[in-house]
Amino acid sequence: MNSYLRLPHISLPKIKTISTLGVLVALAIVTMPTHFADADVVSAGQVAEEMKITFDDTSSTQDMAFELPTYTRVKVIRTYGAVPFSAYTSRPEETDDTPFITADGSHVADGIIAANFLKFGTKVRIPKLFGDKIFEVHDRMNKRYPYKIDIWMEGYKDAIQFGVKRADIEIVEVEVVNPSDEIAKK
Repeated sequence: MNSYLRLPHISLPKIKTISTLGVLVALAIVTMPTHFADADVVSAGQVAEEMKITFDDTSSTQDMAFELPTYTRVKVIRTYGAVPFSAYTSRPEETDDTPFITADGSHVADGIIAANFLKFGTKVRIPKLFGDKIFEVHDRMNKRYPYKIDIWMEGYKDAIQFGVKRADIEIVEVEVVNPSDEIAKK
């Protein structure tokens, strides 16, 4: 046999080690976010968006659990790219033995999300999917989903129809402002 056709001898334990490392690296690449953006690095358009003030007296507080007060300023703190999303309901097959109570003890409502990589109470915007609607983290997912968001929905058909999506998210702070102060600035 020609010497250039022979493969170098690698022991079975080394092959197992190399294979395991390859799988771990592939897993790390697949589960990591595609990009991070800190609040320090923003464009002029983003600054204008952060300083936008909402004056809306026609909104209904019964429809959304996290309805913003009439005069608010929303500031983007951080952006995560291409976060995977799915939806869940309070069906017993999808939850623990308390299907209408979230991991932090609140009752389920429109605007609640489950995420393991964000603290309870974190406010999140998903502009591509929901515009300016603000969600809040009150629930957790199975440990095998370290970087995924589950949106609570009331109806099973709605959750199935939502499916699985990927979108950028914005971590936001919401500040209630005095309207007379804002008018005086102009």
